[in-house]
Amino acid sequence: MKRLAVPALLALAAGLLAACAAGPSADKPREVNTRSLPQAAAAAPAAESPLAAEVLKAVNASRAARGAAALTNDATLQRAASVHAADMQLRNFYGHHNPDGQGPRERVLAVSPDFKGSVAENIQVVEGQSYAAMSDAQLAKTLVEKWAASPPHRRNMQSPDLTRSGIGIVRSGQKIIAVQVFSGP
Repeated sequence: MKRLAVPALLALAAGLLAACAAGPSADKPREVNTRSLPQAAAAAPAAESPLAAEVLKAVNASRAARGAAALTNDATLQRAASVHAADMQLRNFYGHHNPDGQGPRERVLAVSPDFKGSVAENIQVVEGQSYAAMSDAQLAKTLVEKWAASPPHRRNMQSPDLTRSGIGIVRSGQKIIAVQVFSGP
């Protein structure tokens, strides 16, 4: 009976791993639009909000504590982050790939077709009266702490290879959506 159980367990584990590897991009179209951003979200303001400035300040404080250089704000990354935050709010989804299959790199290329460099992204949605009532500095600290608790998000924040950033924020009632896009050489 043990001989049958081990292969069955291995097959089940392989199936689960395949499902995890497919993740949200399993339905991603083969050719993803890199020429334009989602139309409804493209009107999102691209200017840095006070909360976005506080998030960048908190991320840079975290980087400084570990000896990494501060991130600089980048207009292309700012635009890509702002549109993605607005798109998640408008189309009611949460993920690095939108329903059309665009991921962080495709969004950056839609903003700047000649863009070169690596791209990484952190996203966060918090909701509730306690978050909505926080000051920008408190909320930024909370968002950064949540990212720091996740190894992949922490790596993005701390990587010395990522030197530029753009942050998009959408507030809708008690819901706050934050997107930080990173890039390096």
